Amino acid sequence: MPLVDFNIAARAKQIDAPGKKLAELGETHPNIVVVNADLGVTNRSKAFYFKYPERSFDVGIAEQNMVSFASGLAHEGFMPFVFTMSPFLTMRSCEQVRTDICYGEYPVRLVGNAAGYASGVSGATHCGLEDVAIMASMGGMTVVEAADQDQFCQILEASMDWKGPIYMRMGAEPEGSIYEHPDFEFGKAQVAREGKDGAFIVSGITVKFALEAAARIKEELGADIEVLNVHTVKPLDKEAVAAAAKTGKVIVAQDHSIVGGLGYYAAEAIAEAGVACKFEIAGAPDKYVPLATTPFLYEINKYDANGLFERMKAML
Repeated sequence: MPLVDFNIAARAKQIDAPGKKLAELGETHPNIVVVNADLGVTNRSKAFYFKYPERSFDVGIAEQNMVSFASGLAHEGFMPFVFTMSPFLTMRSCEQVRTDICYGEYPVRLVGNAAGYASGVSGATHCGLEDVAIMASMGGMTVVEAADQDQFCQILEASMDWKGPIYMRMGAEPEGSIYEHPDFEFGKAQVAREGKDGAFIVSGITVKFALEAAARIKEELGADIEVLNVHTVKPLDKEAVAAAAKTGKVIVAQDHSIVGGLGYYAAEAIAEAGVACKFEIAGAPDKYVPLATTPFLYEINKYDANGLFERMKAML
């Protein structure tokens, strides 16, 4: 059985991990409130709603109002967690995020579900392929993407002490832990696998794919490939990225458009550090594609495990 099962019914037991973690945090943080736009179950916050209905708000399908409402709650001393699908949160509410939240530097936690191609079967309108580029451009915004659900829960806990707004990207992450996570720290990338012959610089679901690809490269080619989990895209751990680039061969992969995502930020950090290396960005193409399943879209764009293996093999 694959580590990631994209069948909704099969994933039902794990779908509410963030809500359960928030419900746990709510016991010691009475200022936590949850706001959603008519998608409480889909966006994995129902456990908090059932435990704290008086601290849960459903504004209906009105994402712009939802973000402004959350900024008002933050102004009054609350810490709102705002849940909805990433394309609607980051595009329909873009101005409200910038002006109502970032301008005031409010501690609003924006949780964008179905990021990347996670909702590929619903078509381009429901795919969040531009969200990192949009949110990272906002002044003072922190942008994070977990490698798996356990790390996402670590991010939720760490956010209790983080100043300012955070965008938490939630895609097709695996259940549990795909590697043994150290304590989470914003802005500090994690080496998920050590290597000296090349590096995968990755975030989100591509961490799992990179680990599988690196293991296969070791077995078949004998090369040791580093896997750097850049869970915080902004602020980026430039030192860790530059260190990975010193292996001489770098592939950056993210379930996001090749334009404006992790690849752009990694390239900037490597150029600033003056490190010379072979470099490639893997991700969604600079165009919109028809309806398709999530695994198929990863495969044809060559950033699933096999695609990353073939890309690094060619670079080696």
